[in-house]
Amino acid sequence: MKTSDKIISGLITFAIAAAFVSAAAFFALKYNDWFVDEEMSAKSAVSFSDTYGSKVVLNMKQMNVKTDVSDEAMSEFNTYGFPVGDSPYFIYVEKGAHTLSVFEKDEYGLYTKRVYTWSTGTGKTNLLTPVGVFEIGEKEQWHRWPAQTVSPYATKYYESDNHYGGLFIHGPIYRTKNYATLYESSVKEIGTNCSSGCLRTESEAAYFIYELCPEGTMIKIVEGSPFGFSPDRLVYIFNQTITPTLKRFYHPTKEIEKIEFAEESHTMMLGEQYTPEIIVHPEDAGDIELNWTTNNPAIIKISGSSIWAVGTGYAIVTGTTKDNALSASMLINVIVHDVNTSEEPPDVGGKMKEDNSKITEDYQPISESLLYLMINGEKFAINQSVKPLLKNLGTKYHQKQPAQSCAYDGLDRFFQYSYSNNGYCSISTVPMLADGGDAICEIEFRNYTDAELASSKGIKIGDSFEAVTKAYGEFYTEITMEDTKHPEESFIRITYWAGKANDPGVPSLYFTLNPETKTVKGMGIYSSKNMG
Repeated sequence: MKTSDKIISGLITFAIAAAFVSAAAFFALKYNDWFVDEEMSAKSAVSFSDTYGSKVVLNMKQMNVKTDVSDEAMSEFNTYGFPVGDSPYFIYVEKGAHTLSVFEKDEYGLYTKRVYTWSTGTGKTNLLTPVGVFEIGEKEQWHRWPAQTVSPYATKYYESDNHYGGLFIHGPIYRTKNYATLYESSVKEIGTNCSSGCLRTESEAAYFIYELCPEGTMIKIVEGSPFGFSPDRLVYIFNQTITPTLKRFYHPTKEIEKIEFAEESHTMMLGEQYTPEIIVHPEDAGDIELNWTTNNPAIIKISGSSIWAVGTGYAIVTGTTKDNALSASMLINVIVHDVNTSEEPPDVGGKMKEDNSKITEDYQPISESLLYLMINGEKFAINQSVKPLLKNLGTKYHQKQPAQSCAYDGLDRFFQYSYSNNGYCSISTVPMLADGGDAICEIEFRNYTDAELASSKGIKIGDSFEAVTKAYGEFYTEITMEDTKHPEESFIRITYWAGKANDPGVPSLYFTLNPETKTVKGMGIYSSKNMG
C-alpha cells in the first residue's frame, strides 16, 4: 500500500472512531439528563435480541426514573410500541401467526417482557376477528354457546349484537362443564381460522387471562405477524382434559423451605389421569415448577405435571425442584374395577334434537348406514342404546363421573375399558333416546383390545392405509398429531363424513393410523347430534 493510501485509510478510521465517541458522549449526556442513579450493566452496553424483534436494546439497569421524562423520550425504550395501561399485563394477537402473547411491564412501566405465547384460533373469514386495540370486559367461568355446548374461562373483548353477546377469548369446546367431555376437533382447530370471530385458545391461556388479567386490560389484534412470535408449546389434547393451573407463571415472594404432596398415597383406575397437588412451605413462598419422575414407568406415565395410569400395581412418583435441592414423593396404586353386568345402566329422561347438516359440493360423503362397528360379532351403531354394548364388552371398565348434559334433560356418560399394551375402548353417551335411555354418540378403539373388532367394511387393527381407502374411497379429511416427547402417542387420523366435511354437527367414521407404518392402530364412530 502506498504511503498516501495509508494516510488516507488512517484518517478515515480516525474519523469513524471520533464519530462513534461523539455519539456515545452525546447519548451519555442525554441519558444522564433523563435518569438518576443509573447503573450500566457490566455485561455489555448494547446487544441484539430476537426477543425484542431484532431491535437494538440497551442492557441497563434503571434505578430511579425522573417523572418529567417526556413521552417522546420514553418511547425509545418502548420496544414494541404497545400503549401503556394500568393492568400488569398486555395481550397481543397476531392473526397471521395465529398466536396470542401476554406481556408484563418492565422496570420502566412498559409492556416489553413477554410472559408466554400460545396458539389461538381466529375467525373463519378475515373480517370476523376485528383488528385494533380493545379492552377486555366481563368474564364467565363457562360460556354457553347457541348449540348448547360450553367453553371454559371466557373473557369478552369485543361487544357485538351479531355474535351471541360479543366476541370472547375462551378455551376449547366441551359437551358439558366437565373436562372429560372435550370435543377433540375443537382443539385440533386451534391455530387455524376456525371461529365466528372469537379467539379460541388453550384452556391454560384462557385461564391465565380469566384469572390474572383484570377488566380493562388492553388487547391489540393485528393482521399478519409483524413480530413473528411462535407458540412456546404445541397444542396437545391432554392439556385440555385437566383443570388448568398457573403455577409456572407465579413469582415466589419468599424462598421455599420445603415441599410435600397433599396426599401420601393415591389410588387410580387404569387409564385414569391425575394431577398431584404440591404444598410449599412457607405458604406465601409462591408456586413452584418441578421435574417429575416415577420408579415404575410400566405403571405410571408422566406428562408434564400430570400422571397417567397405564398398568396395574404400585409406583412411586417424585417431584424435584429444578436445582435438585428439594423433593417429595407419594405412592400411587393403580387398580381395575370389575362391574356386575347384570345390572342395567340407569335410565334418564331426554329428548332428541334435529341435525341440520348440509353436504358440500366438492366432497362426496359416505352413507350414514356405514357408521357402525362389528364388536365380538355384533353390530353397534351411533345413536343406538348403549346397554347391549356394555353387556357385549363385559367387565373391567371404568366409568367416569357423569355430568349434566347441555343438550338434553339428564346425564352425559363416559365409559373407559382398558386393556394391555395401552389398548383401550372409550364410549360416550347422551340421554337422547325417546324412552329416556342413553344413546351412543362415540365409540373409539385404540391399539390392541380383547374384543374382536372390524369396521363396517371389514377393516381391522393392523390393516394398511391402502386397504382403508380401497374400502371407503379417497374422500376423507386428514389430521396429523405429532408428540415429540412421546412419539408413541403420535398418530394420523383420517375421517369419512356422512355429510359436510369438517362440520362438527356431522356424524363420521374415522381411522387412527401409525404415522410410521401407515397401518391402522384404532378406529371409531362419532355422532354430534348432542351439539344441536
